[in-house]
Amino acid sequence: MTETAPREPVFQAPAVVTACIAVFVAVHAVRQFVAADIDQQIILNLAFFPARFGAAGSQLPGPDWLAYTSMVTHALLHGDWSHLLLNSAWFLAFGTMIARRTGTWRFLVFLMVCAAAGAIAFLLANPGQIIPIVGASGAISGLMGAAFRVLFSALDQGGISLLQHVPRLIPRMPLQIALTDRRVVVATLAWVGINLLFAWGLSGVLTQGEIAWEAHLGGFAAGFLAFALFDCGRGWSPPDRDVSHPVPH
Repeated sequence: MTETAPREPVFQAPAVVTACIAVFVAVHAVRQFVAADIDQQIILNLAFFPARFGAAGSQLPGPDWLAYTSMVTHALLHGDWSHLLLNSAWFLAFGTMIARRTGTWRFLVFLMVCAAAGAIAFLLANPGQIIPIVGASGAISGLMGAAFRVLFSALDQGGISLLQHVPRLIPRMPLQIALTDRRVVVATLAWVGINLLFAWGLSGVLTQGEIAWEAHLGGFAAGFLAFALFDCGRGWSPPDRDVSHPVPH
């Protein structure tokens, strides 16, 4: 009689990732049951309004510091359930990959940095706009940018499964190498191209509203460039080093 080892879950997310998704769901669920005026107050306090940084900001209620806190808190809000579900799926995929390398607190700070970068990019492209942005997609784009620094390294070392089994042993691509790696460049250009299609009006065809593509690109750039500051994983090693068989010490 032969024994078989128990199979590991294909997708076991770190607690911080599932907790973030739970917060997204809880916030959106609460908004479905509160009165319209309370929901409006939630939006005014958490959504990011570029107008808060201009003369039109005086038309918006709330203290001045909301202009800065909303750079992060807008990620807690979503337009509808489909928006929430789509973002949660992407968050689960990329968040799991990055959280396994950074740990909980670094992950949360990194997430806030990417969300803020997305808001700043939107502000620069839409100064004075009174219509707010909501959603975690800017932060998620930052996670994607960070993932590009390790995903292709994992493929070189033996496969994506290594990101689950030995996530911190996968060497992170140095920035100068990532910027010249053909796979990274193609994937990045594809993401930029998709967002340019959104800018040219494709979002109106695919969704019921516009998509803040500027926040996507801003968050992606921040995640791609700043990941090394938060990563607890391994730095660069020669491509022929197989991390699936780590050297004992």
